[in-house]
Amino acid sequence: MHLVKSATSPIYRTLRTLTTSNSMAATLASAKDPLTGPRYEREPNVLRKKLASVVPGTVNLQILGSGANGAPSAVYLFTDQARYLFNCGEGTQRLAHEHKTRLSRLEQIFLTQNTWASCGGLPGLTLTIQDAGVRDLGLHGPPHLGPMLQSMRRFVVLKNLQVRPIDCSEGACFEDSILKVDSLPLISSEDQKKSVVNYICQLKPRAGALNLVKCVERGLKPGPLLGQLKNGQDVTLPDGTIVRSADVTEASETALSFVFLDVPTEDYLPGLLAHAKRLKSLGEEKLTQVALVIHFTPHQIASRQDYKDFLVENFSPGTEHIHLSSPLNQFSGYAAAHRIQHQLNQLAPQVFPLLGEQISCPSQSLSLNLKKTKLEETDADAKKDEKSSEEGEQGVVAMTSFHLRPRKGLDRTLESKLTPEEYIKETHAVPGFTELLAKYKEDYSFPVNSADSFPKIIFLGTGSCIPNKTRNVSSILIKTAVDAYVLLDCGEGTYGQIVRLYGIEQGQKILRQLQAIYVSHLHADHHIGLIGLLRERRQLEPKAGPLILLAPRQIEPWLEFYNREIETIDDAYTLVANAELLANPLTGDKVEPLGITAISSCLVRHCPNSFGISLTLAAKHEDEPVKITYSGDTMPCQDLVDLGRDSTVLIHEATMEDDLEEEARLKTHSTVSQAIQQGRNMDARHTILTHFSQRYAKCPRLPSDEDMQRVAIAFDNMEVTLEDLQHYHKLYPALLAMYAEYTEELEQRAVKRELKQERKRKLVQT
Repeated sequence: MHLVKSATSPIYRTLRTLTTSNSMAATLASAKDPLTGPRYEREPNVLRKKLASVVPGTVNLQILGSGANGAPSAVYLFTDQARYLFNCGEGTQRLAHEHKTRLSRLEQIFLTQNTWASCGGLPGLTLTIQDAGVRDLGLHGPPHLGPMLQSMRRFVVLKNLQVRPIDCSEGACFEDSILKVDSLPLISSEDQKKSVVNYICQLKPRAGALNLVKCVERGLKPGPLLGQLKNGQDVTLPDGTIVRSADVTEASETALSFVFLDVPTEDYLPGLLAHAKRLKSLGEEKLTQVALVIHFTPHQIASRQDYKDFLVENFSPGTEHIHLSSPLNQFSGYAAAHRIQHQLNQLAPQVFPLLGEQISCPSQSLSLNLKKTKLEETDADAKKDEKSSEEGEQGVVAMTSFHLRPRKGLDRTLESKLTPEEYIKETHAVPGFTELLAKYKEDYSFPVNSADSFPKIIFLGTGSCIPNKTRNVSSILIKTAVDAYVLLDCGEGTYGQIVRLYGIEQGQKILRQLQAIYVSHLHADHHIGLIGLLRERRQLEPKAGPLILLAPRQIEPWLEFYNREIETIDDAYTLVANAELLANPLTGDKVEPLGITAISSCLVRHCPNSFGISLTLAAKHEDEPVKITYSGDTMPCQDLVDLGRDSTVLIHEATMEDDLEEEARLKTHSTVSQAIQQGRNMDARHTILTHFSQRYAKCPRLPSDEDMQRVAIAFDNMEVTLEDLQHYHKLYPALLAMYAEYTEELEQRAVKRELKQERKRKLVQT
């Protein structure tokens, strides 16, 4: 049938009405009920019901973590209305925060393994998405995920979030309006009780465009029936006529599939080969096409010839591959940590060293057989990609995207990159900073310390509660002897912080020399990194003796469960309960190899079973012994003052600024001035402030009337000796000038709070 072009013809007027009606309806719907609008952020169930049958127009797959330098391997799939996460290692929520990846609609997580490498970020992430308003979470993966969450209930308190563990070891299938996910369980040939889960994901094909001419021919009028036909539903007209969606729409698109493969050891290769027929048939189906394979498989297995042969035999040449956890993945994706470190490094390179992770980011081929988009590809690019494929895979970086719908393929425009020149330029654009920096360097420079200098205090995490892009959660590394380290608290991502600060080789050396870990209390931000650290150390030194774990006794059920049901870790540590040190400090042969003569503890005022600690280091030559006291989390506490009397260094939490003293009291934390006063009360020679609320991402708001000569502010990746601390206060003029705009913003917030409080007081009086 030919379209009648006359503007006065009945069919033309009907078509115009249909088109205008659809356009206006879409506009009004967008204005009143935007899919991303406030209404649906507050009422997620409304959004879920409204979009239950809608096939999204945009589907993107994003590399959230590339597995490089202690970063997790994690992939984020997001559409117009839903989010899915594949694997959730330690540091996932921090990367999501840094790269503004929204978690408020994340309702399905798929894990390939139940080991810490794949699910170590789950405790922190569940707490974060609970705060973001998510009420129901599907957790798909191997067995024991439910009991694992149950064993964490002491420190992962989920009041408003219902987590539904789904055992995929028998090949469970998940399906919604957006995609279908089939599970491919692999059983270990060495231990039939162990399994991992691979996934085949198939996008629901998007229906073809509505043919308005055919609609008019069948007597359709403007209204909701058009939308039902567009969404693939057949409709019945008032006269009983049935109109099939297929008769009034164009041909639908070819369904795209993508596959996640994880073969952790060679014991699982037979299981993968058993699924060869299923994967091969998937690629041969006419109604679907395998666009992408994402490999969580570690490099030592992915580089095997039988694994490569499997890929060639079962996936077409047009299928593209992304390899995570490859040694060629050189950048972790934590760009904000590099930014602040480059800026602080201008003040004191010795105190704020540049991060040691390799920072060269790949700019050409993404991986084996993964080319640029066809829109960008030239003959020269094609030849270069062909050469890269012959030479082997290339590294990936965080925020590399792959557009599945519309199908544009690889997109590298949002990749996490490092631009040191810009970071430096930012600070020199601040009025007065350049002059203050020049004067500081002219008058003074920090003394050069030997690499073997000790004691040395290295701050790996200086934020509270949840990690943000510049401050990770609590962790402090202390070099107590030439070849010995002690860790005070072990928040999520601690191992990654060590590797990124010192590089892989030096970081692993430090891990081998780590002799003791202290956990102050069982809030998640103080110990979630423990299992990951124990695993890494155990893999590096399988025959190494166990380290000393000083922790509340209540941590034992969690560690015992993980050791019994997931993987062996009990030979990696010897638990000494903090409470045992209250009356009997640890001394003698147990601590002397650490360069320590005594470790003492006390109860502090925070949650139940919260402790402070003091370490007395052996005197060097004719020097006096060095005493380092750490508060953990606490409000002002006399027992801590007594424990730390005459300390050389007090490391004290300073969660809140002084104006928020009441909030600090309610949360049993300390303000900046309270922490400084604790140092004065115990006659500490130096006080270092840490554990800042994440509202102070760059620099805390300091009291104007305090003498800061013996007070230092901790930053992530800061390392100081006792000699450095004597001169730290000389940094403050340039430091505060560098972050003048930020500190001014903190002052304005404080003024607004005070005005708000004043209005409340007046209302109460009247």
